[in-house]
Amino acid sequence: MDNQDKKKKSGYDAFVDDLHKRWQESENTSIKELVETTQAYMEAASDLTKDELALIAEYVKRDLVELEDSGDEFRDSLFYRRIKETIWGWVSDITDKSQLEWHELATELTNHGEYQAGEVVGPGRYDCTLCAHSHEVTHPEVLSTCLECNHSHFIRRPLAV
Repeated sequence: MDNQDKKKKSGYDAFVDDLHKRWQESENTSIKELVETTQAYMEAASDLTKDELALIAEYVKRDLVELEDSGDEFRDSLFYRRIKETIWGWVSDITDKSQLEWHELATELTNHGEYQAGEVVGPGRYDCTLCAHSHEVTHPEVLSTCLECNHSHFIRRPLAV
């Protein structure tokens, strides 16, 4: 992992950690507002550029929506129990907060389940769009090119099992 990837991953982890703290302290704040507040705070207090933080905020929003869409089957899986012990455990807990908020957040995203090498991604299974090789992610990481064919585009498989 090069320095830029390490910077993205540590920025992503810091963003999720700050978002978690703000969520615990909030009462009637929407998820969208929490993400925006976290992004603004980190712009002032982080060594990341405004563009880097905007990209990380999109990664986090995308992963929040993906966890919400994964449904009850995922919550019963061994994979879920593994990530429940991480910071993503609280993310799964907030998905019941407001279905309307999740719908609004989802409509903001434009990647339609497509991911590229170099993006920070959360837990899930990512299938190469060229050879269909599957890569399981159990914690946030920078997505690398396909281990089988070196292709750079992926589709996230539902987190059902």
